[in-house]
Amino acid sequence: MMSNSRPKGARQEPEKVAGNVGLRPDGTLRPDGAPRPVEPRSAGADVTSADGRRPSWRLLALAVALAVAVPLTWWAVTRPSGPPPSRAPAVTSIPFSPVGDAYVSSARPAVNTGNSPVLRTASRPKILSYLTFSLAGLSGTVTSAKLRFWSNVADLRGAAVHAVDRSWNENSITDATAPALGETVAQTGMVSAKAWVTVDVTPLVLGNGVVRVALTQVGSGSGQYDSREGAHPPVLVVRTSSRVLSGRPPAAVLSGAIDNVPKATGHRYAARDDHGRSMDTLKIIPRPGGGYLGVYHSGPQGAFRVYLAGSRDLLHWTSKAQLDNDASQPTIAALADSGYLLADEASANQAAGLRPRLRFRHYASLAALLAGRADRTFEAPHTLAPLGAGEEGTPNIISAVLSPDLSHSRIAVGFHYSLPLGLDRPGLGVLTNFSSWSARPDTALDAALRADGVSGKIGDRDAVRFLGASFELIEAQAGTGPAWHIYLYDERTRRAVPLHIRTNQGSRSFGNPTVTDLRGPSGAMALVFTLFLRQSLAPSGEAGELIYYRTYSVNH
Repeated sequence: MMSNSRPKGARQEPEKVAGNVGLRPDGTLRPDGAPRPVEPRSAGADVTSADGRRPSWRLLALAVALAVAVPLTWWAVTRPSGPPPSRAPAVTSIPFSPVGDAYVSSARPAVNTGNSPVLRTASRPKILSYLTFSLAGLSGTVTSAKLRFWSNVADLRGAAVHAVDRSWNENSITDATAPALGETVAQTGMVSAKAWVTVDVTPLVLGNGVVRVALTQVGSGSGQYDSREGAHPPVLVVRTSSRVLSGRPPAAVLSGAIDNVPKATGHRYAARDDHGRSMDTLKIIPRPGGGYLGVYHSGPQGAFRVYLAGSRDLLHWTSKAQLDNDASQPTIAALADSGYLLADEASANQAAGLRPRLRFRHYASLAALLAGRADRTFEAPHTLAPLGAGEEGTPNIISAVLSPDLSHSRIAVGFHYSLPLGLDRPGLGVLTNFSSWSARPDTALDAALRADGVSGKIGDRDAVRFLGASFELIEAQAGTGPAWHIYLYDERTRRAVPLHIRTNQGSRSFGNPTVTDLRGPSGAMALVFTLFLRQSLAPSGEAGELIYYRTYSVNH
């Protein structure tokens, strides 16, 4: 959606046996159920009836039965219970050692180091390390995966961890035969000498199977770590739970968190920064060292500007810098080189004959980002929409892989495009080496939405990996009406389902969804969402940018 146009049951007690039931002399129950009076007598007196006869055998039998039954009943109720049946632990952590590791060097492209006791990373010459783990015996849902390795030397900038798709052999891998790197999953930050380094690689671990990773140097410098032949071998610690989030699957947890705004841990309607500017299409990410960063657009129709702000609580924001002019729909991602990538939708420029298009800006560091100082910019030419007509915009960054820098990179992006007389459609693009652009229609997402009855426009979206599964939130119009709705797309099943979002006062249109899985202000894990609520379909006080988050735990 182009924001230019808007922007159980109670416990049953056991029955007690009466000590004095209403019986006739022959042992049958009295009609009125009244108890028979007990007459006092001296010890050793003969037991006879009032008329001098001895009681019948039936009465004696009943007395004996009661004498036995009452103690047995009391014992059955009060006896201690046995130990509860054994259960499998709800949360389990299993360590895995690598089944292969090696480093490769551009200075020695034909040399294999599979038997080396160390793994290395360096920027010049380019040196990187590969590790493979074989996971078996996991059950339940993977809730975390931590890669730990021993650092022999200090490194100010540390290493980045990448996914690796293709297999390789420890005894034959060289720089010339090494597989290509996948997306950056995590960074270590500064590492100390003679210490363990731990990084979160949960997105790479779905369950049993093979996990391949690579370590690369961040910025200039070098690192050295023990290999599986060293004194402190690497280890991948995988944590699983059999009762993750009340046993619900990730898709149900995610949809439940986004659907109910009043039950959010925290929320804010009509969000504005400390300058009073609206924060339309806000995208939030964690800030190194604590707190949060957010990018958004604001300004009059046709003259939007992109801003950066910071927050400590996710709801209140302080403006930091202006990042772009005549642009909207921004999104942001942290990169493996400690830099940042901004993507937005550049506005139409009639004088230059340009229609809305995708623009990318690179910031070399956090300091550069906070100063609004980009060092490189790229504008993607129209590929799916004809030049000078139609539109391409509303980007979301799917992945950004640096090998090892921006000039050797692959950035995957989702976006929407529209033909001059057609509806908005979803697209996928790749920016290679920050200099070459290619794109194609996202037919899988398009088909999933159509299968669920979407016949109108398909616009902005955002992606998240949550509890080992990949999802996208997409805005779309079910028909030709003005309302926009949010759909949840499961990349594994390739199905899209509508969400039923409820606000405090009943807004009826939701657009520009974003989602980030991060640590909330309390330190607990949280899902933070932002949505744009169209003024014409929102009650007073709710229109504009909505921010809300919901904390969660994998152990309840």
